[in-house]
Amino acid sequence: MTAWLTGTLLYTGLLIALVLLVRRPLSRWFGPQFAYALWALPALRLLLPPIELPASMAPQQAQQLSEHALLALAMAAEASPTAASAPTPLWERTDLWLTLWLVSAALFLAWRIVNYFRMRRELLAEARPVGQVGRIRLVETPAVSSPVAFGVYDKVVALPPRFMAMEDRAARDLAIAHELAHHQGHDVVANFAAQPLLALHWFNPLAWMGWRAMRRDQEAACDARVLAGRDRDVRAAYAGLIANFAAGPRLALAVPMACPIIGEKSIIHRLRSLSMSDVSPRRRTIGRLLFVAGALALPLTASFSYASAQDNDSHVVPVPPSDAPAAPLPPAPPQEAGVPQVPSPPLPPEAPKIERREQKFVLRHDGDHPGEVNDLGPGEHHMMVMRVDGPMSAEQKKQFEEMQKEWEKKGAEWQKMAKDHQKMALAMSDMRAHMPQVSNDCDQAGGDVSRSWTDNNGREHVVICERRIREQAQMGQHEAQMAQGQALMALRDARTTIATTKDMSDSVRQEVLADLDREIARLTAQH
Repeated sequence: MTAWLTGTLLYTGLLIALVLLVRRPLSRWFGPQFAYALWALPALRLLLPPIELPASMAPQQAQQLSEHALLALAMAAEASPTAASAPTPLWERTDLWLTLWLVSAALFLAWRIVNYFRMRRELLAEARPVGQVGRIRLVETPAVSSPVAFGVYDKVVALPPRFMAMEDRAARDLAIAHELAHHQGHDVVANFAAQPLLALHWFNPLAWMGWRAMRRDQEAACDARVLAGRDRDVRAAYAGLIANFAAGPRLALAVPMACPIIGEKSIIHRLRSLSMSDVSPRRRTIGRLLFVAGALALPLTASFSYASAQDNDSHVVPVPPSDAPAAPLPPAPPQEAGVPQVPSPPLPPEAPKIERREQKFVLRHDGDHPGEVNDLGPGEHHMMVMRVDGPMSAEQKKQFEEMQKEWEKKGAEWQKMAKDHQKMALAMSDMRAHMPQVSNDCDQAGGDVSRSWTDNNGREHVVICERRIREQAQMGQHEAQMAQGQALMALRDARTTIATTKDMSDSVRQEVLADLDREIARLTAQH
């Protein structure tokens, strides 16, 4: 159990580091959805159980020990006196540290789940239903300032108040489509599935970097799903929509439109990914094959063990029980006085040691013939050596011929792989030369939120000013507060007018005044 947990911790950490290194170049080549799919590899490795191999596949030394030495070791252990065991130092208590680690991981996982359900209750406390798309509910709640998708079984999209009454219907529909795409892509389920892996690495900063990078790739992949088949005007409007929702809430395991958990520069990553969403069918197929190959290679990192060998009666000498009475020894014959004792015969001489000769047979993939060699010349590579004692038997010769055929086959595969890598490198360099360059230099933006132009070499440049985006967001927030204050004044004037009017009954007046008081109290608390 300890070996399996240690191996799982090591290999999942290495897979997280590997995905962090390759996600960006592979996203430029195969699209943001491929980069998001790579995060399934550490989670799949976490689910990989230990693999137990048959006892016949165990190393030869282990088999010999189990057949010839286990009985002697057991008898020696019974005969030796029991020594008093010294106390184990605290830093060598593997069981204690393993227990603390697992308890901390369980507490961390429970804390994450409790935070999610508390967030869900807060979002739905004052929610008002405004529609439904299939099994997904649309609600408006004052607890959010940007659209948010959450829920695994009861799927919900939470919208800010009066979001459905927006004048820009196209922007509203794109924002809702983004959150619906999160549910359709099972992104909330993926966030929950990543929590056991994050709990296992609760102490590892690399795992937290991977969690934020996964959320960043998740948003970019969702953007690609929303913009699939859309024209350039819709893409430009969608980019502006992302910028408008740049300051959103921090919500546990939910997928908000802004997703501020992944850092301030996440908007730049998402806008850059918008230009990478158009992937050719050929590259998409290559990406899927690479992902399948990586998933099939995961069992190579599993924890291996061997099954215990079964007892073989033909090789085990029965030992009588220790409590059986020993047979009495015959009495020694009397020795006659004066008779000399016969000397013991000399021991036979030891058999001469036979010096074993070693032969070396080398296989090379460059077409050379196998044979016995002494010194290897320079330039040989991909070499495979088989050593035998004495001349080769017929079975070894047959095995050697099969190895030679397999080696020649691998040489052809290596040459083909090298040519494919060379073609891929040339294609990537050509694509990189025509890829639009995106930056966040506000000086080049000229006071605007964004600006684009084409240089003399035909390369497109896009500049996005984050400072201007924040200024516009602050101005919009100030205007919203002013509008809220004006609405509050209007409600108070209406209350005064209704309180002094005499054209309605007292019961109706009291009911209307109560509704107005609740609305005034809510706006006053928010103002």
